[in-house]
Amino acid sequence: ANRRTELEAKLRQANAELARAMASEHQYGPRVAAAVDHAHMAMGDLQKATLEHVFAMRELLRPDQAARFDGAVNKALTGAGGE
Repeated sequence: ANRRTELEAKLRQANAELARAMASEHQYGPRVAAAVDHAHMAMGDLQKATLEHVFAMRELLRPDQAARFDGAVNKALTGAGGE
């Protein structure tokens, strides 16, 4: 929970940086490009931490529960049944 809070704060900071760059440049200039890269890195870090958590939870499940869990994760990510 603490790690998630930290990563979400970094993402909010990156988005604020992007907003400032956009307001300053009013075009896709070097500050906006750098801010986009920073935001993508922050999003990626949050996604990686989320996946680490998902796999850690999965390790605690029985095989039958893991199969249902896998189906639910697949459906959440693709919008398909995928079990």
